Amino acid sequence: MHRKHKHDIIVVLAVIGLAVSLFLAISHYLGYAVPCDITHGCEVVLNSKYSMLFGLPLSVWGVGYFSAVVVASLMANHYRQWRKILTAILSVGALSALVFLSLQFFVIKKVCQYCLTTDLLSILLFILDINIEHRTDN
Repeated sequence: MHRKHKHDIIVVLAVIGLAVSLFLAISHYLGYAVPCDITHGCEVVLNSKYSMLFGLPLSVWGVGYFSAVVVASLMANHYRQWRKILTAILSVGALSALVFLSLQFFVIKKVCQYCLTTDLLSILLFILDINIEHRTDN
C-alpha cells in the first residue's frame, strides 16, 4: 500500500460507523423504532438510562466520534502529528466501546445490533491503527 494512503482502511470503516450512528441519531429524533431482527434488544438498550450522556443520545456522540476519526485519518495520511491525534481519539473510542459492551452484556442484559456494530468497529479501528503505527516500514 502506498505510504500516503495507509490510513484509508480506517477511513472506510469509520464511514460505516458514521452511517450507523447517523441512522440511530436520526431515528432517535424522529421517534422511529429501529428494526432489530438479529439481537431483539435494540429498543431496550436504546431507551435505557445508559443511552444518554450529558443530555445527548450516545448515537450523536458516535456521529461526532466517527466524523473526527474520518478527518484525523485523512490528515494522518499526510501529517505525522495527526497520527498521534488519531491514536488518541481511537484509544478513547475503544475504551468507551468496552464500557458500552459491558453495559449491554452485564447490566442491561440485552444487546443492540447497531450498538454492537459501532462498538466492535471502534475496537477494530484502534487495533488497525496500532498495527499501522507499529509496522517497521514506517
